[in-house]
Amino acid sequence: MTEDHAHCVARRLAEAIGAATIESRPSENFYIEDAFPPEVFQEILARLPADEALDDIRHPDAVAPDGRVTRKLLDFTEQSLERLDAADREFWRGLTQALTSQTLLNALAAKFRVTLETQYGADRPAMTAVPLLYRDLPGYRIGVHPDAATKIATLQFYLPADDSQVHLGTTFHERTPDGFQELKTNPFKPNSAYGFVRTDESWHSVKELGPDEAIRNSLALTVYHRGLQYSSAM
Repeated sequence: MTEDHAHCVARRLAEAIGAATIESRPSENFYIEDAFPPEVFQEILARLPADEALDDIRHPDAVAPDGRVTRKLLDFTEQSLERLDAADREFWRGLTQALTSQTLLNALAAKFRVTLETQYGADRPAMTAVPLLYRDLPGYRIGVHPDAATKIATLQFYLPADDSQVHLGTTFHERTPDGFQELKTNPFKPNSAYGFVRTDESWHSVKELGPDEAIRNSLALTVYHRGLQYSSAM
């Protein structure tokens, strides 16, 4: 992916975010379809790395009772990209440039302006975007949580090849006196994405992948307070 192409992808994503409908519960969030240009999405699918290129995540929600790791990731550092073939490496470098662009950060900041102004006033912290490729295996789940306070927002792209895993999207919850009530589950559809702003009420989860489910690929862009990001967030 050339630099010019990366700029075009970033602009398209920014426009899609700007046009998306905001829902206020449990925190500001949106869902979009046809996120990437169709040819870019197909290239993402074609260039998904083999399992051997990904790192295991050691987290309680990502380890099955038998000790099997159920979530892997690839960060897009130069060291990690060296595991890929040269052509794949160049593609993922270009896509990383698009995802970490100021254009995309500005679009997210504008979309979540109301909450960000409420939380930070005029002193919104400096932001940095960290992209990660996640691969979830049967047995993976993550319980209801709002995300760490070092996070500002999340934008996650769903990467299934078809609609057979539409039920495996992220579920949002609202806290009640009796526990948590499900608000909605985003459809895990090809080339769709969702974004939300992190607050103390941004409760979300992922239901367990059953033993007969195929792997679940997604591309997460987490926006952190600059200097406080983690290298392998869940």
